[in-house]
Amino acid sequence: HIKPVVEELAVELTDDEDDGEDDEEMATQVRGSYVYKQSQVAVKYLKRLMGAKVFNNPKDHVELLRFIRYVTMNDDDAIILDFFGGSGTTAESVLTLNAEDHSNRRFILVQLPEKCDPKDKVGKSAIAAGYKTISDIAKERVRRVIKKLNDEDAGQLALGNGSKPDRGFQVFKLAESNFRVWDASAIPPGDEAGLAQQLDLHVQHIVDGRTESDLLHEILLKSGIPVTTPIEKLTLAGKTVYSIADGGMLICLERALTHEVIAAMAGRNPLPERIVCLDEGFAGNDQLKVNAVETMKVKGVTSFRTV
Repeated sequence: HIKPVVEELAVELTDDEDDGEDDEEMATQVRGSYVYKQSQVAVKYLKRLMGAKVFNNPKDHVELLRFIRYVTMNDDDAIILDFFGGSGTTAESVLTLNAEDHSNRRFILVQLPEKCDPKDKVGKSAIAAGYKTISDIAKERVRRVIKKLNDEDAGQLALGNGSKPDRGFQVFKLAESNFRVWDASAIPPGDEAGLAQQLDLHVQHIVDGRTESDLLHEILLKSGIPVTTPIEKLTLAGKTVYSIADGGMLICLERALTHEVIAAMAGRNPLPERIVCLDEGFAGNDQLKVNAVETMKVKGVTSFRTV
């Protein structure tokens, strides 16, 4: 799709030169299929930013910024996806471009947990600086870029609405489920000992060492809700409850649920469509669980689930 690239026009047309064609059409160029620039420019820049040479052949964030500006010219809220995140150049380009034109583009970087090579000179330097993987380098680069942009903003006039730009980012790692899955194939027919072992494992069905954030985001993903959905942390009846998408869904991961917090969630306004609690939170109290189900029905909550 051809887009206008006004800042790159060599000649600015005047009204006298107008031959009847649409101004925007006259101001349209097609970006070249390749750009030549010394790779050492990006190498030296990243070395200054990171304090050491930690990555071979990074992309040039300035050239990438120009490309992103070009392809997202009519979409200030575009999402830029980079399946080869590397050192995080795409993230820096998007953050810098947002700072320049006060837009709200977002980025998603995907990077395999590739380890820095201790046999390589640059890999050895990265490891010495504390970066075990390429992903570690990218995360630290994004942090430093955000700090640099925030420092540049300091002392300048606030945006028109007085708000500060949101430059936060989240990191997700692909891992096995936080919840143990019943494995019937692991129990041969008639193996009572194997069955007993599986039952013991599922008394505590949450994998050891998993955080509340781990559980929360897996529930969101399995519910078909994007991880970018706004999450608000509430305190209801003395318990922590997560409000998803302005209260459309409530998630309580407390290990000791009470009738009061159940009633408080069911009575929220606006009425939540879905409420999810940990099954472990009922601590074997079947009466509390039955009362919770009835409370949800009475209040009109359409979906109540335990995990």
